[in-house]
Amino acid sequence: MLLSITPNPAVDRTLTVRGFRTSEVTRIAAIHEAAGGKGLNVVRAVQTLGERVRAVAPLGGAAGRRVAELAAAEHMDARWVWLEAGETRTCQIVLDPDAPDTLVLNEQGPRMSPDDWQTFAEAVRAEAHQARALASSGSLPPGVAVDWFIGLLTSVIEQGTPVWLDTSGAPLARALDLPLGLLKVNMHELGAALDTQLSSADEVIEAALAVLRRGPQAVVVTLGKDGVIAVNAHGAWHAQTPPVHAISPTGSGDAVLAGVAVALLEDRPLMEAARLGAACGAANTLMIGGCVFNMDDVRALEQATRVDIIRTKA
Repeated sequence: MLLSITPNPAVDRTLTVRGFRTSEVTRIAAIHEAAGGKGLNVVRAVQTLGERVRAVAPLGGAAGRRVAELAAAEHMDARWVWLEAGETRTCQIVLDPDAPDTLVLNEQGPRMSPDDWQTFAEAVRAEAHQARALASSGSLPPGVAVDWFIGLLTSVIEQGTPVWLDTSGAPLARALDLPLGLLKVNMHELGAALDTQLSSADEVIEAALAVLRRGPQAVVVTLGKDGVIAVNAHGAWHAQTPPVHAISPTGSGDAVLAGVAVALLEDRPLMEAARLGAACGAANTLMIGGCVFNMDDVRALEQATRVDIIRTKA
């Protein structure tokens, strides 16, 4: 079983609005609500891929109850930690499928008190004992010190559960020296964490190799439409799907992590994990909603994905 934690979940409201960039007033063609935040997106994708997964996340207020309702409607296995005060955030995704064009408006989220975080951390550690790996995805809510987060990841690793991390900013920069089982980032997040600008696959590979020497056992970097770079001690690979007619990229990075996670849980090598991750990320762009995809698309894209061996040993 995979444990997927989301420190800052959300109600994701996807609004289909044709021509929103060029109109002062327009109409919403459709509204789709889902339990969101990167870790819950991962849960949705892992479920679709057929692997057991459990969510842990803090929730608060009416919006928190709405997240729980939406997750239950999708039959998510979840353990919620209810905040003393505050309201779970709502994130708006405005989508024009004709362009295609997407605007994402993310609220900050509720402020977590030290007691809230302690309760959440205790729940995570308890659930991690039963998991083969823990995936932590997304940002930290206001009030949560980076030290608290790094301390939680460290304690889970010391318990013997591998940690697969997808975050950005200060938490990412601090986590680069942890013995993570897997670090998954996009190229811009990785560049920012290393205080450099990455603009090519070659630069990404060199940056990933540098990170590999610091602590993580494997690094997966998403390049958008240019695919996925995967690096571990055995080599480096570039997985790229054929071009697709993308409708919305929202959640594609989470879909990549889900695909990589499922492959690793099946004891497949990182090269094949990158192939499945790239296929899931591309399949995600074909439908509206974070980590909403069709398994037929995943299978077709996985079969068609090209994986180039960049290095045979890192």
